Amino acid sequence: MKDELRDIYMQTEIPEELPGLVEGAIRRGTRRARRRRTAVRIASPILAACAVFVFMLNTVPTFAGALYEVPVLGDVCRVLTVRRDHYEDDKKNVDIEVPAIDVQLGGADWADSVNQLIQATVNAEVAQSEARAEEYYDAFIATGGTPEEYHPIGIDVDYEVYYASDEVISFAVIKTETLASAYETFHYYNYYLKTGEELTIEDAAGPDWRERAMSALVELVTNPGEGETYWALEDIDLNAVLDEAQFKLDSTGAPVLVFQKYALGPGVMDRPELTLK
Repeated sequence: MKDELRDIYMQTEIPEELPGLVEGAIRRGTRRARRRRTAVRIASPILAACAVFVFMLNTVPTFAGALYEVPVLGDVCRVLTVRRDHYEDDKKNVDIEVPAIDVQLGGADWADSVNQLIQATVNAEVAQSEARAEEYYDAFIATGGTPEEYHPIGIDVDYEVYYASDEVISFAVIKTETLASAYETFHYYNYYLKTGEELTIEDAAGPDWRERAMSALVELVTNPGEGETYWALEDIDLNAVLDEAQFKLDSTGAPVLVFQKYALGPGVMDRPELTLK
């Protein structure tokens, strides 16, 4: 009996989509685990500031129903999960967690504008992925596939907070679209809390950031670490790479350049990062 079960297991065909599904699930799980760990580290400040929200939670049902968790809280700012959706059909499987920032400062109405921007961005990203799911499904059926054979596209919207202090906040909204592989789109948000002005890379890293980044990139590409693979230096347009780079703050508040996938190397390198000290 044991041998028969082993033979059945060994003969089971692994769907082509499985690696992508696993990759997407691991990334989502890792981000959410980091959010939970961050929440534990700052549990005491959370207890102190949650009193501000007691009135709203008790008197505004829609607010209470939308508030799912408080993953990050500084003395003057926190990021809330204000929308959580799941729906699916034969073409797609959608999970959405939308954040909003709440700034505990008088006159910080700018947060409302940022939250509206986040919601609009999420809506646009989901609509784009759902349209692509329709196209994939129609093409699959048109080329002889059946609905029973089709594996729905996974569409996941999540977020991650990288740094929060009394002065600035840095976080990202991330869409993961999964079919045969997992493809991620990042939207980074870096703001001064008191004014609502966007924190720029020049603000965070200084006016000479580009020269320093250029030198660091040359060193990175020409002297890769163990397990790292990059394109040949002469095949990389470093100026274009820097123009297209995004940035965030790490857990210490240091600026980190995030490069596009395939900008510096093959897909296995994912989205390389460079911390500017």
